[in-house]
Amino acid sequence: MRELLEKTLSMNELDIRKHLRTAAVGGLIGATAAGFGYRKGLSQREVEKPVEKPISITKVEHPVELQIDIQKIAKIESSNNPNAVNKRTGARGLCQIMHLTWEEMVSKMGVDWSWEKAFDEEANKEVANYYMNIEIPRLLKYYGLDDTVENRLAAYNWGPGNLSRKGFENAPQETIDYIERYKSL
Repeated sequence: MRELLEKTLSMNELDIRKHLRTAAVGGLIGATAAGFGYRKGLSQREVEKPVEKPISITKVEHPVELQIDIQKIAKIESSNNPNAVNKRTGARGLCQIMHLTWEEMVSKMGVDWSWEKAFDEEANKEVANYYMNIEIPRLLKYYGLDDTVENRLAAYNWGPGNLSRKGFENAPQETIDYIERYKSL
């Protein structure tokens, strides 16, 4: 599983699209070949079965050994209050995760957690950990940005799109303060 994760993290969006196109064409050719009675070729390749149950990602190590401490994030974001709600943004829970981010991450994690589960301490930390230590590094690579503590924290606080479009040097003071607070804990 770790090898698959490392391979996925190393792929950019164009590689992923190319592999998906290849798989789609291969599936079409394989199905056609099978329909005509051919026994060799694409129709005979074994396909790896998806994981039945997702593994807990709380302890996943990042391939480059850079790990953001989610306990520190919970302290900064909510003062460790699992019931915290940001009235301005709607972010919830210990790590103050936005609704759309929650939905996207639980889907990628392969878990069926409702938005209400964002108030569950462990679920919130798992989603935040997945986002911070798996998804954000993938996005940084996609945008051609270095995977550093500062960039990860800026992407988490300010958004990876803002970081990519506007550049770290234009980050708002809130994001600069966020990074400094993380480093001081």
